[in-house]
Amino acid sequence: MAWSVPVLLMSAPVPAFAASIDAPVISIGGACKLPGASCSGVFTKGYAFEVTVTNSTPDTIYLYNQPEYQIVVTDDSADIDLFFQAAVDSLTGVVVGFPATLAPGESVTVILNAGSNGNSGNVADIAGSITVPWGNTPTPPDPNDPPPVVAHFTAPGTPPIQSSECTLVLPPNCGVTRPK
Repeated sequence: MAWSVPVLLMSAPVPAFAASIDAPVISIGGACKLPGASCSGVFTKGYAFEVTVTNSTPDTIYLYNQPEYQIVVTDDSADIDLFFQAAVDSLTGVVVGFPATLAPGESVTVILNAGSNGNSGNVADIAGSITVPWGNTPTPPDPNDPPPVVAHFTAPGTPPIQSSECTLVLPPNCGVTRPK
């Protein structure tokens, strides 16, 4: 869970109500900058984050990314403006389709691409968050309307993915489409 130097990381599900609600857990591992077309046209220049979502609920859940239920990446840097572009399975490189299904106790680790409206340079001292909407139905809105899960990150820098300072590795066949 480090980039080239230790990353301070907090991640916790956000309860929907005063009463406790089961929620998935999201955590962020390594992150690095990407040169253009690093992943078969799926990822453009920007930043790659290793994100693990674990279904800690007793039910099957669905991770959403569609209008009104979008994955959101934020940052506090004046040099970049991150936004979610795509995700690939960290082991296979297959593009993740949404809704993504997670059985109870199941985890998925993805390489998430956050594009930048500026230069994808090595940005120092950034902090931000990744927000993932979810529910118990394949199509939102879920009748229980659970809040999205949020993981916060801080990093001293974002080294290039092909450098020895980056702990993140793009998977083989990165960017292949999911079989139908």
